[in-house]
Amino acid sequence: MNSALIVFATLSLISANEPKLNDVISALDKATSFFESTYDRLSVDGVAGFRLLQAQIGDTMRKWSLLGSEVATQLKKLDNLVRRLNFTSLKAIKAMKIKDPMYFNAFQQVLHVDFWTLKPGWTQTDSSLVYPKVRILECFGEEMSDRCMIQLLGTWEDNGVSCQKTETCSRLMMALNCPDYSLSHQLLYMIIIEHKGCSNIFGAQHMDSKSFHIIEDYKKVFCSNMMQRNLEIENNDFPYFQQDLFLENDESGYSPREEQYVFTKHKRVKRREKHLKGGCSDHMTSVAVGALGGYLRFYGTS
Repeated sequence: MNSALIVFATLSLISANEPKLNDVISALDKATSFFESTYDRLSVDGVAGFRLLQAQIGDTMRKWSLLGSEVATQLKKLDNLVRRLNFTSLKAIKAMKIKDPMYFNAFQQVLHVDFWTLKPGWTQTDSSLVYPKVRILECFGEEMSDRCMIQLLGTWEDNGVSCQKTETCSRLMMALNCPDYSLSHQLLYMIIIEHKGCSNIFGAQHMDSKSFHIIEDYKKVFCSNMMQRNLEIENNDFPYFQQDLFLENDESGYSPREEQYVFTKHKRVKRREKHLKGGCSDHMTSVAVGALGGYLRFYGTS
């Protein structure tokens, strides 16, 4: 498709979805204002969600920049949002270094906009990949998940080596039939492998086409099962205790959390969670803005 046809197709898409896009942009403006007023109270988790949002807006702007005056007003709004998000993120990161240095050092890489590299197109879920039966309990807890993530990131100790492979992490993070939150943790594990170029996890010396295909296959399995779980939650009229999970799956990504959890047969209960002004949840806010950024890209560039 030549550039003229691409521009025409994108303009047609934006025009068709203009009411939805306006609603999303309005919601993002309000979310950014909330971020500006609470930045010094957010955890790594919360700020990572806004960094993902910043990357999603930036990707949308790059595609719209070719369209000229037709989208000038909307581009100006998005540019303003990116500037505000970046400025506030830097202030939040500065506060976080002081407030929670250990957790910050472990996961600071996810606070870089470049960490959230967004590929063109969308992964299509496949109902044939949905597990016929899932485990009753989560496959692993928060502490184990964090441990596996920081082994890949190389933040398990000062000047630690990245892409550390352990039998336990490989077994848990690539296990099938896992339910709920385990799926999004497994998905992030694959995203980190790809971002860090950890081909050794699959026994390869370089991130060749075979390694990328393995990653994409796992991501498709996890995303397909996350979508199935969301459909189940929707069919049950969004029970309160499952709304956080729904948003996390909708975001198609995961931001690490510092809260501790108790596992029960039916759900994961948070022992403690940061509640911001107005009763907003630190974590739910993070995944919600990530989901909104996904809607912006989908309605504006797909």
